[in-house]
Amino acid sequence: MRGMKVLHRLLGAALSGVLLLTACAPGQRSAQGENPSGPCESANQVKPEYELSQRVTFVLAAGYGENSVDITHCLLSEGGYSEQWRAKGFSGSTGFAKPGPVYVNSLLSPTGSYSVTEAFGRTNPGTNLPYEKLRQDSYWGGRHSAHFNNYFEGAGQFPDEPLWKYMQAGDYEQAAVINYNRPPEGQPVPGQSFAIFLHAGMRATWGCISTDLGTVEKYLRQTQPGDRIVMGVKSEIFGPTTSPA
Repeated sequence: MRGMKVLHRLLGAALSGVLLLTACAPGQRSAQGENPSGPCESANQVKPEYELSQRVTFVLAAGYGENSVDITHCLLSEGGYSEQWRAKGFSGSTGFAKPGPVYVNSLLSPTGSYSVTEAFGRTNPGTNLPYEKLRQDSYWGGRHSAHFNNYFEGAGQFPDEPLWKYMQAGDYEQAAVINYNRPPEGQPVPGQSFAIFLHAGMRATWGCISTDLGTVEKYLRQTQPGDRIVMGVKSEIFGPTTSPA
């Protein structure tokens, strides 16, 4: 009997260990403060050319040619960046471009760090970004004109994007403007890609970043003008010693 009691105690201890390990699944902090290294925790390893902000959202693909992305929203406090939430999404159909200019119809998303200063959609979800409520004459400029890579209302012509039409299709129910090829990141260059947004739709795009509508709404409610999106292939954004989860 004594031997059986000892055996029961040993089995109980082993099962407790299994339960403890199960409770400390990846992405959760254990009681000892251990946590797999994700983009927020690895922010100090971001290459210096990719500017960060107090709130920064990483949009990362595993490699070139991959259009499935992980979206991670981070907040900077005294202890460093901490993860606020994660989501899945998609980049351009052919993935991310290597650093440098991206051109129209390449189906590539640009690599870089870009500010976010405005948004649009069906109705304001409670964002602090300047917000345009879309109308039937809402367009995003694609022609070589004063409207190029900007929102405008009026008589659009191809290749201006008919925002109302795409909203009705489900893509632009909500969208944040990623300032690629436009101020304040630089002066717009016709021929390079335009209309790069973080938007609802959850499918591969012509160059935007898409995710589910709830994630875009949550992003808009938490974002301030000047927050940044850092996007690209993991190995390009982070230094060689870092492997963010």
